[in-house]
Amino acid sequence: MNFNLNRNDLATKSTAQLAALFQDASRAITASNAAIASAQSLLAIIAQELGRRGPAP
Repeated sequence: MNFNLNRNDLATKSTAQLAALFQDASRAITASNAAIASAQSLLAIIAQELGRRGPAP
């Protein structure tokens, strides 16, 4: 989701709209963190597998 809003844009929103935007932004952050955690986990597993295989010939 793209959040291209400025202070003036937010001033024109209702309280309900601001609450919805806040929830959307929170979900986007959570999704992003989940993707980062998943990628870090994958990198760790790959590193372990490469370590088990030893040096390349």
